[in-house]
Amino acid sequence: MSCKAELRREMIAARKEGGNAENGSIIAEKIKQLPEYKRAEVVMIYMPILNEADITGLMGDNKIFLVPVTEGDEIYPCPVTGSWVDGRFNVPEPKDKKVFDKAKIDVVIVPGVAFDLKGNRMGYGKGYYDKFLKDITVFKIGVCHALQLTDEIYSEEHDIKMDMIVTERDVWRKKST
Repeated sequence: MSCKAELRREMIAARKEGGNAENGSIIAEKIKQLPEYKRAEVVMIYMPILNEADITGLMGDNKIFLVPVTEGDEIYPCPVTGSWVDGRFNVPEPKDKKVFDKAKIDVVIVPGVAFDLKGNRMGYGKGYYDKFLKDITVFKIGVCHALQLTDEIYSEEHDIKMDMIVTERDVWRKKST
């Protein structure tokens, strides 16, 4: 098993055991205080699975909210509607899958299996968010339980770094290089 696969397995297990359900609302409150979020008109969030931090409480704010819909090996942003269906991987998706222009998104809030403080993110290994984010300019906020932070994640050329990481404990901005 590769180091990346081992870290992924360990972090998923740790999140399952130690991810506190209250963390999501704490994280959402931290996000609401961010100037990037306050200025944003269009925000892409995620529907939590497998004990990911639940930040869906943000959807009460006066913004256009989008969620990813998975089709093939890509994700597409779709507006949040009142009706939901189970999508791929049993992730809730809007019943009306009307694709939104991703160039109009101001902030994307991204879940992950693990993050480091350099902005590197480890997902489930399929590269959905990396493909989605590679050709747009948008502020990227990685969200996780504090126990999902690690010293270093091996990153590859195609991996997209987050501009900020938010946990229930703190907010870290990527340092300019």
